[in-house]
Amino acid sequence: MKCLNCSRNNPDEAIYCQNCGTYLAESSSTDLLDLIKSLVLALIFTSVFYLVSPLPQIKSDYIHDLLDGRISELIFGLSCWALFLVFFKWRQHRLQLKTYLAFCQKELTDSLSEGIYIKDVDSRIEQFGNFLAKKRIKHFQVSVLFLRLRRILQYLRVVPKKEELHQIFNYQAEIDFNRLQNGYTLINVLIWAIPILGFIGTVFGIGQSVGEFSTFVRSMETAAVGGQMRSALGGVTSGLSIAFNTTFLALVSVIPIMLLSSLLRKSQEDLLLKIEEYCLDELLPNLHVNPGDEELQNRTNEHLSTLNDFTENWLKRIAPVLTSVSDNSEVLQAQIQGMQPLLRDYSDKIIYKELTESDIKSDSPKDLKSESDQSNFGKVDPNSSNDMDLGSEVSEKTEEITSDSQKGDSSLSKHQA
Repeated sequence: MKCLNCSRNNPDEAIYCQNCGTYLAESSSTDLLDLIKSLVLALIFTSVFYLVSPLPQIKSDYIHDLLDGRISELIFGLSCWALFLVFFKWRQHRLQLKTYLAFCQKELTDSLSEGIYIKDVDSRIEQFGNFLAKKRIKHFQVSVLFLRLRRILQYLRVVPKKEELHQIFNYQAEIDFNRLQNGYTLINVLIWAIPILGFIGTVFGIGQSVGEFSTFVRSMETAAVGGQMRSALGGVTSGLSIAFNTTFLALVSVIPIMLLSSLLRKSQEDLLLKIEEYCLDELLPNLHVNPGDEELQNRTNEHLSTLNDFTENWLKRIAPVLTSVSDNSEVLQAQIQGMQPLLRDYSDKIIYKELTESDIKSDSPKDLKSESDQSNFGKVDPNSSNDMDLGSEVSEKTEEITSDSQKGDSSLSKHQA
């Protein structure tokens, strides 16, 4: 590969110039060089065809009339130029196809599956170049697949995320497609120009025949009408022959050019799609931008998936228990609602008993005072009065014990419920 800085030729597998150390980029004048080559070949072929062979050896008057004339020669030359352009396009397509088939071999696919790291970018590019050189693929460094792989690996050093690399890959795919379409611009111009030249020849021939006939009308003499008529008609027919022959030659010449260019463009577009699929399947998944972060992300995803599976299994196991608890809580709620009227009645009875006991307690001191007064007045025995006080205290204690026992029974019933 030729260095653009010092113009020294380097091996095809070289990455940097062996003389000045400059990065070897592809030359942008390939299409221009093919254009000049095709033009020179078309001029040489046209000259040889008209001057040497085979037109001078052809004895058919119709072919001589068809190809004779400046417009016919121009149409023939442009047709040859277009065909040579299609030929050089086919050579480029053949190079792209060979490179793609070489990358599809098992040796390179296994090498890509091992992963490409930032520290191994230069060694990997050199490895791919040496492999293609061993396969005897000439000028593989200008192929679309090798250029795309080389650029993506160069961007791998400075781009921190794989998403950005994917976006750069999309931009490169658009550039390659636009370059393919722009390469057919001149061929499309020639496809349109050749029929237009045929119509120009038609107009020129008709104009020439009309000019011959008008000259005859001006110089016509009655004495020699017959001979002048024959000469005038000869000029008119020669002009008409030029008109129709140029149109016929232009239309016949443009058909194979359109057919071959359309088939070649379709093949190149299909190859571009295959190259994009290859890069998406084999290249981008094996690029390791940050190996440590990728490993950490993979381990984190594995642990999260394990935790998710454990949570799902635990929920599946505890689902029957939760269902039974919810059912039992509903039953318990129904029982509590059913016992609320009984508890309300029981609490009302207890409150009523407490109120009656408090009334009894408030009345008992007055009775005792009146009895003591009567005892003092009637001189009653003090032992009898003590016995009466003791009886009243015993009755109060028994009532308190019964009330406490009833409260204990109610609390026990609540606990059982």
